[in-house]
Amino acid sequence: RRDDHSPILWLMWLTFLVSVMAASTSALSATAPQVRKVPGSADELRELVRGREMGAAMFDEVALRERGRGRPHRTSRLRLFDADEGYEPRVVFYRDSAAWCPYCQKTWMLLEEKKIPYRVELVNMRSYGDKPREYLNKVPGGLLPAVELDGRTYTESLDIMVMLDREFRGSQHRVLLPDDQIDRARELLALERQLFGSWCGYLFRPNVLGSAKAQFGRDLDAVELALSESDGDFFLGAECSLVDLQYASHLERMCASVAYWKGEDIRGSRRRIDEWFRALEKLPSYEASRSDYYTHVKDIPPQYGRPGFSDRTFASLADPTSWRFPVVDEDPLQPNWQRPEPALEAAFELARNLDAVAAFATRPAAGPIGEWAKNRPDRAELADPYAKPAQGRTKDDVTVALLVAGTVLLNVQDTPTPQDVELADQAFQDWDRSRRETTASCCAYLRDRVGVPRDMSYPAARHLRATLNWVIDRLVV
Repeated sequence: RRDDHSPILWLMWLTFLVSVMAASTSALSATAPQVRKVPGSADELRELVRGREMGAAMFDEVALRERGRGRPHRTSRLRLFDADEGYEPRVVFYRDSAAWCPYCQKTWMLLEEKKIPYRVELVNMRSYGDKPREYLNKVPGGLLPAVELDGRTYTESLDIMVMLDREFRGSQHRVLLPDDQIDRARELLALERQLFGSWCGYLFRPNVLGSAKAQFGRDLDAVELALSESDGDFFLGAECSLVDLQYASHLERMCASVAYWKGEDIRGSRRRIDEWFRALEKLPSYEASRSDYYTHVKDIPPQYGRPGFSDRTFASLADPTSWRFPVVDEDPLQPNWQRPEPALEAAFELARNLDAVAAFATRPAAGPIGEWAKNRPDRAELADPYAKPAQGRTKDDVTVALLVAGTVLLNVQDTPTPQDVELADQAFQDWDRSRRETTASCCAYLRDRVGVPRDMSYPAARHLRATLNWVIDRLVV
């Protein structure tokens, strides 16, 4: 009887095998093949990135952004939302070119949350370079952000947000400061200013008998209580409001700075604040404008003043050499970054700007960087706008090193493979010690200058920073 059923059983088994093989083939096709040769040019690297399904989608998204469509992004210069092609926005938004300014961030988020069409003009923060004369003529104090509405200029972020919320209402523009919650909003906005003041006292001034730390803790507790009293994830309920935007930018910077200089994990110690952040992190407007702790601890001193250490538990946050393989997907101190293929994102950003990135990275080889910041604590040393790139072989060598980095990013697993090691060693095999050390110093400068969100997301930045450290190790092995 077993033999009588064997043809049927065999057919069932064969069908099962075919289905398993098909699934395996599908899985393998979704896994991109390893790059077995370092690309010889930026064009080759771009085509390798474009050959990945997610890479092609990234290039498509760039095309959408150029038309004012797609998801919010720090490179967008036009946002149309549902407006017709050719529509000329009433709003021009002047924000910082580094995509770091906290006052710009909250205004940017409001424009996105309300879906107000706008154009973007980029202006340096003072710590990164001089402001254009044209902008100073428009805004004599050089304040950021600024907004032009129908040709009239407005400054001060909170005033801008309130004005835009009142000006743009109706079915296309959600109200972010509801009239029936004005009194509660005022209380919460006053608490935000109180929290900001105690943060400044704790971080930047002598902490006499621990009083500044205690006051900051009490104000954080008051924020925790305010969120607990809400009937939704946000301060005024189930939806993000103008109040949340006001808190978002500075509370984000508080988390980074208090962790780095004071050794305290705000999100890990206050449940409702963490839940509020997690709700915020689901918003595309926040995802696009959110920074990482490294970028914050580098940008805070020239903007606000240099804080003092009292606990170095998280001091490695600002140690560029600490980024190594394997790159874990989740950082418990900076949780909830949703990026499907961060290594590919890093390769994409490297590939589409390779010539400019290579030239920028050569600056240490052309002369000292940071003279402009000498005796000027309000200036970011590495951002020296007067530093010049090197020319000739140095740029060619740095380009080769970055093409090796791009290869590793495309091949990334838990750690670079023996094949990656072989490809890198072959690329550098004829270089003498001087060429290797010069190129390594340029890669280190680039690693230290990768900013979030200006250059890429945090998960992608972690992969690029780790990869550049690996390339540096191969150069000076």
